[in-house]
Amino acid sequence: MNLINFIKRESTVSLQSLLVLTLISGIAQGLLLAIINAAAASANYADLNFRYLMMFGLAIAIFIVSKKVALARSFIVTEQVIAKLRIRIGDKLRRSGLVTVERIGKAQVEQRLAQDTLTISQAAGEIVNAVQSAIMIVVCVLYLATLSIPAFVITLGMIAGGISIYLRNQRSINRELQAATVKETEFFISLGHLMDGFKELKVNATKSDDLFEKHFTKICTDTEQVKVRTGLEFVRNFIFSQTFFYVLIAVLVFLLPAFSAAYSDVIVKTTAVILFIVGPLTSLVSSIPIYARASVAVDNIGMLDRWLDTPEAAAERLVTPAKIDFRGFTEIVADEVSFSYFTEGSGAPAFSAGPFKLRVQAGEVLFIVGGNGSGKSTLMKLLTGLYAPQAGALMVDGVRLQPAHYPAYRELFSIVFTDFHLFDRLYGQHDIDEKRLAQLLTRMQLDDKTTFEQGRFTNLNLSTGQKKRLALIIAYLEDRPVLALDEFAADQDPEFRQFFYETLLPELKAAGKTVVAITHDDRYFHCADRVIKMEYGQIQPAA
Repeated sequence: MNLINFIKRESTVSLQSLLVLTLISGIAQGLLLAIINAAAASANYADLNFRYLMMFGLAIAIFIVSKKVALARSFIVTEQVIAKLRIRIGDKLRRSGLVTVERIGKAQVEQRLAQDTLTISQAAGEIVNAVQSAIMIVVCVLYLATLSIPAFVITLGMIAGGISIYLRNQRSINRELQAATVKETEFFISLGHLMDGFKELKVNATKSDDLFEKHFTKICTDTEQVKVRTGLEFVRNFIFSQTFFYVLIAVLVFLLPAFSAAYSDVIVKTTAVILFIVGPLTSLVSSIPIYARASVAVDNIGMLDRWLDTPEAAAERLVTPAKIDFRGFTEIVADEVSFSYFTEGSGAPAFSAGPFKLRVQAGEVLFIVGGNGSGKSTLMKLLTGLYAPQAGALMVDGVRLQPAHYPAYRELFSIVFTDFHLFDRLYGQHDIDEKRLAQLLTRMQLDDKTTFEQGRFTNLNLSTGQKKRLALIIAYLEDRPVLALDEFAADQDPEFRQFFYETLLPELKAAGKTVVAITHDDRYFHCADRVIKMEYGQIQPAA
């Protein structure tokens, strides 16, 4: 989809007024040439010059006002469209399943909603300029027809031929632009590895060198090559357009007078016309690559938007949530539940968890143990409703969960996973008891690290263990029946680790909370009501 069709489709206001203003601006600019030529021809008559001066002043006033309003309105419309687009895709993402979001990837979303929307935003004014220049060129060429029909035919023919060649070359440039956007996305992924894995790379020079040389550098070099090819194509096209202007002037100045004696009388005026439209033609030609980049950006965003509307991606958000409350549950049952991860383009699963049976009783403290890659986190995501079972079913007090039940079911849980995100505000919580919050900060030994002021935490620059404690405080305040913790104690100092297992967990149990925790701390297994062990995606009896 091209940029103009995209804006027409997405805009909530009519673009007719914008088109009319652009049309008026182009006509007014084109008329300036006719007024100047007429005034120059009557330079000996002061009264006529005064009249042309007034006409010139009116034309330039119309040009300035109409173009200013057209540009301003184009920026407003474009930014409204971008905001609407970001909101729509953001809403689709938040209501999609975790599997969908994991498959898309953070880099893909950032590229589309940040860089591609910026490209569209920057193109808005250029497109208005281009349309205005095109209209002005049409007016000037029509004026040229009043001066000399041969000059008009030659100019029209050469412009049509030149644009045809330029657009043919542009098609190959568009393909290179598509390839460049793919490489840019790969670069964002690689940059994410570099930044998110900084600590691991800093302590392992071999790993750092390998990532940098074989992945990061290669992607940067590949991106460079694609962009250089694209840039060289732009240069060739631009030089062609510049050469075309001078060839056109040469034809009208040097060749046409030899075939038309009458043309000699208007050669100065026709040359003035060509010189007058050189600027707008350059602007028009220069806008084509910008328009092409913006259209590629539109296509990229469109692909993401359409993919989010596929049956697979849209399945969860298109379900109407059932009005059901599970908060008073007594038992959650995973009945022969299984889930498999698939490598892109492969029919064979890369890893499978289950089928397994598991009962979680309300008010119990359940530990899940096992080695890395045993399926503990997958089990936790299934239990919390972040993944829907691909086989088997989850049941709550005998009610088999259907897709419509999952939004209400997930409301049972507060989670702190290993890859948790810490928000600086208590989103979703209103009428916050700041006194209790301050007490929790003190109890979690965070009162000297951060405070809660003006609706937000003042400092999130904490150690991993401290961030987990703050996340646990937020989970406390959410006051949900089930607390799901993934290796919460792994980053805590020994003193707080003991406090967590021997003080906090019993308090949570006494308060009627259910705790499901992934842990490796065999020293504290006695703090759980039950311990289950996972190996190779299967639940095993604990040793």
